[in-house]
Amino acid sequence: MLCAMTVTASQHRRPEFARALINATLVAAMSAPLFGAPSLLLAQTTQRPANAPATTPASPPSTDVYLVPLTPGGAALPKVGAPLNVTHRAGYDNQPSFSNDSKYLFYTSTREDAQSDIYRYNFSTGLAVPVQKTKESEYSAFSTAADDAVTVIRVEADSTQRLWRMPNSGAPSVMFPSVKPVGYFAQADDSTWALFVLGQPATLQIAHTNREGTETVARNIGRSLHRIPGTKRVSFVQKGADGWFVMSFDPATKTIDTLVATVSKNSEDVVWADSTTLLSATGSKLFAWKKGTATWTEIGDFGYASLNSITRLAVSPAGRGGQWLAITAVPLKRPAAVPSRAYPDDKIDPRSIQRGIDILAGDAMEGRRTGSPGSARAAQWLMEQFKSVGLAPGGDSGTYLQNIPIELVAPVNIPGANAGRAGGGGGRGGSQPRPRALQSWAAWDTLPAERRVKGSNVVGIIKGSDPVLGNEVVLVTAHYDHLGISNPIAGDSINNGADDDASGCISLIEMARALRKGPRPKRTVIFVAITGEEVGGIGTSWYLAHPIRPLANTVVDLNMEMIARPDSLVGGFGKAWLTGYERSTMGDLLSANAMDLVPDLRPGQQFFIRSDNIGFASAGIPAHTISSFNLHPDYHTVRDNPNTIDAAHMANVISQTARALRFLADGPRPTWHPGGQPPAPQPRVQPPRGN
Repeated sequence: MLCAMTVTASQHRRPEFARALINATLVAAMSAPLFGAPSLLLAQTTQRPANAPATTPASPPSTDVYLVPLTPGGAALPKVGAPLNVTHRAGYDNQPSFSNDSKYLFYTSTREDAQSDIYRYNFSTGLAVPVQKTKESEYSAFSTAADDAVTVIRVEADSTQRLWRMPNSGAPSVMFPSVKPVGYFAQADDSTWALFVLGQPATLQIAHTNREGTETVARNIGRSLHRIPGTKRVSFVQKGADGWFVMSFDPATKTIDTLVATVSKNSEDVVWADSTTLLSATGSKLFAWKKGTATWTEIGDFGYASLNSITRLAVSPAGRGGQWLAITAVPLKRPAAVPSRAYPDDKIDPRSIQRGIDILAGDAMEGRRTGSPGSARAAQWLMEQFKSVGLAPGGDSGTYLQNIPIELVAPVNIPGANAGRAGGGGGRGGSQPRPRALQSWAAWDTLPAERRVKGSNVVGIIKGSDPVLGNEVVLVTAHYDHLGISNPIAGDSINNGADDDASGCISLIEMARALRKGPRPKRTVIFVAITGEEVGGIGTSWYLAHPIRPLANTVVDLNMEMIARPDSLVGGFGKAWLTGYERSTMGDLLSANAMDLVPDLRPGQQFFIRSDNIGFASAGIPAHTISSFNLHPDYHTVRDNPNTIDAAHMANVISQTARALRFLADGPRPTWHPGGQPPAPQPRVQPPRGN
């Protein structure tokens, strides 16, 4: 719910009030020393006589940096998604900013040696590394326009704080040698910089790279300096006896205007979402303000994410993956649910896993292309496995198969595309006919025989034991289709798909076997090996249109995708991550009660929307994917073979996931966090058949 909070009086918006406020603070501060406020220094250091005993500096507070999806609002206020903790460690991680290409997040990190360095977090790989490892401490990184360097505050060996330029490679250089101690900064244009210079009080000084000296334009200011998007003006926070106000300064005309009072007198951190929209926070709540208004409006409360004390904020440039808001906050301990009963420790046999992978990802399955004879053989084998572990049939007419009408259309070949990967010049599947979903069997009946095939989801059921909860459904899914046969690479043309996603299907079989041996789950559990994931989600779309049990009774979808190799980013052997962890309560429920599970730390890969879970999530069902995909180069190539999997790692992940599945079947229902549920897809007009 949006709520408005009035935080300013109309007189505070008048230009004459702005000038009076600036003049008052300048006059009041004329007799005060300009520099030497130790409590304001970034590194919390003080000058001491040479013979004074050394003291241990106070440790900075433990804070983390979170990424929040940000949807611009245009004339309306922006919307925010759920925050993802990307630093997630004890210690000081703070002062976020973005590269101009939106591929990297920069932040200040203080490690065990009390050294503070600028770290660069890669959205796609999830890796965070120092920009440069130096003897000095650096803070407040800001990327240059070309992303070839960052501008930082460096605390030098003698505790001097100045503005430095730190290139991606090469030696750093000081920008304004005579200006110190600098705490924060903003770039107004190519040569003009606004500097927060520490002192009693702190001052706003304007410096130019093409000439010496600075000009003091305001005193008693806050630390939040920003260029206003689309202009050469700079915003800053003016502190005074009558309150704190966000101001606008134009270096060209020297004019200062009052924009709005801060959200509270303790909230000096603001950031521009666009040229007319400011964001700020207090506690766990995020607020937005539009130019021309007098109020801040709450647009999100992140208390559900177990964080508080939001301070520093940054907004990324709009990129292919959307726009991000970065916030710094204090993480809080998350509450844990109590399992309703003790669960067995399921022992999964790695030999059984390897045997299953050898068959399902063997050459005889011909890459399991949707609608192909190899896919039909794979469905038959999966059906036999579901039956052998004791699952009841959940498909059509008392079988395990949920049949799907599919049309084969001519492939689209793009010369030179995806060379060396599955499909060669023809993309996914090369020159093979392209499967396309049909809306009905009636449409299928009108096609010539050579253009129509049947696909199948494979469905098995364990009926719930509870008279009430037994009507609710926990879905467990994995896709068994892959890319089929493609152009030969080193004599091999079969895309076996051992990791993608035979590994997920084998986990369904092993989890079903484990659940059948233990106490019967309270909720009904439906296992679905899905076809058509690689060609647009054909199997998921058909299930959603023809659910085995009502979708309204489906409480969660636990999707399994690519768990055959360890991922060092999350701890390696036996560890897994959950896509969209931050979007619902599911991740915390499972990690606190069932398995060693962490968030997906590669938001740039958009894994949450790249597997079958997204269809169920868009239908309103909390749906996430468990994976340990480590970005290995065999993805979607003929090298994803059975001999590349780590069966022992898989056994460990499956054992934990079986426990997680029991918890989902018996415990509290996962729910979406505010802003976590993806929007429902817009209906698409299907082109005429045969195109």
